[in-house]
Amino acid sequence: MNIKKHTLTGIQSIWIPLTLLGGLLILSLIIQLTLSWLSYNQIVPVKQHANQLEQIQNFLYQVETTLSQQLPEDKRLKNTDRIILKQSLQNLLDQKNNLSDSTPTAIRLGRQVLNNKNATPQEILLKVLYIIRKTFQIESTEHIALTHALYKSSQLKIKIGVIVLIVLPISTLMIIFLMRYRIYVPLQQMGLLMKSLGNKHYDKIPTTEVDPLFYKLFENYNSMVQRLSLFENEHLRNEQALQTQVQKAARTLIKQQQNLANTERLAALGEVMARISHELRNPLAGVQMACSNIKTDMADQHTCQEYLSRLTMMCSEIDRIIDLLNSFLSLARHNPEPLTLISINTTINDLLKLVKYQIPEHIKLQYQPTENIHCHLPENQFQQALLNLILNAKQAMGDKPGRILLEVFHEYDRLVVHITDEGPGFSSELLNSNIRSFSSSHLGGTGLGLSMVNRFIHNHNGELLLSNLAPLGARVTLKLPCEESSYD
Repeated sequence: MNIKKHTLTGIQSIWIPLTLLGGLLILSLIIQLTLSWLSYNQIVPVKQHANQLEQIQNFLYQVETTLSQQLPEDKRLKNTDRIILKQSLQNLLDQKNNLSDSTPTAIRLGRQVLNNKNATPQEILLKVLYIIRKTFQIESTEHIALTHALYKSSQLKIKIGVIVLIVLPISTLMIIFLMRYRIYVPLQQMGLLMKSLGNKHYDKIPTTEVDPLFYKLFENYNSMVQRLSLFENEHLRNEQALQTQVQKAARTLIKQQQNLANTERLAALGEVMARISHELRNPLAGVQMACSNIKTDMADQHTCQEYLSRLTMMCSEIDRIIDLLNSFLSLARHNPEPLTLISINTTINDLLKLVKYQIPEHIKLQYQPTENIHCHLPENQFQQALLNLILNAKQAMGDKPGRILLEVFHEYDRLVVHITDEGPGFSSELLNSNIRSFSSSHLGGTGLGLSMVNRFIHNHNGELLLSNLAPLGARVTLKLPCEESSYD
């Protein structure tokens, strides 16, 4: 691809001098054609005047021939000869190819002489011969001058043509040389620098050898580069500040999620305490009833006052224990998070922005949504459940490279979420038994992660499935109610 780009650039750079050479060649041809056209326009009058001189010579020959036929002297000039000679003079007059202004007057004078019928033919013909011969001499002189001027003009045109053929190529080479070092090279350098702007390289162009025509352009470019450099530095500072704020916010969110996890653990502990309190309160209630009955019987008999006082103390302690257990039950009760219509994609994407700071680089976290699903769920508890499962998957994979895949789709009015990892999988004991609180297969684990997820799923009429994949990997499947009308 780079070779192709360099080839195209080279072709484009060759076209510039070739175009200039072609333009100058066309200019040279135009000049040569112009000179040729001017020469042609100068030759045409010479040719026409040469034809007129030839006609004048022919007329002189006619006059001399007619004069030789006028012997003896008493012989009269024939009308046919007179008419022919007059017509020849009229033809010379009509052509208007004369160079001397006196030629038309001389030709008219010759016609007048031919009209004289009183003079002898010899007198008429000799006088006409004299007039036309003198006219011929004048026109010949003018023709020689015209030919000499044409010769000088041709010499000048040849010199101009030679100068054009020599000067134009030299001028072309000089222009190309100047364009290359004063225009083309700086423009090419600017083009490269404009490309480097995309890579954030803000280099200035030296203006010491730039053509004055482009000086303002390069000066503005350098000013623009300087401003872009300042803007880029400010952008980097803002980006670093924003990144610091994002990291700070992420740490705060992680801490909040950890606090939420601790709250969930305390809730699980409270649930266990509630169960214990409930189980202890029932037998203690029976003991309290028996103690009250014995106390009543002993009070009626007015005997064993010492035992009665001890029994009274025991009953009061049992009442205190029952009150304490009732207070534990009150503390264990918590208000559930309300259900709201949430976008599953938005909720998971917000969670992944937080989780990426807790996932090491050797583990890739991928999310594959299929459609934009909306469900009525407690958003925070849903995110916390997914967070527990993702962190469990990360802990299961350890230092082993791999990926954690999160898949979401809708199936039969249920939201289905698959969380798949490439770890060693679940133990057979966990797969064959129910999920229990404070039971963990990981070293240092609290055993509350899956338990809290299970409790969340159970509280919302969902289903939690655990499975292993071959040859390695584990999958946790969450199924939660989500009506078909709640997704797009």
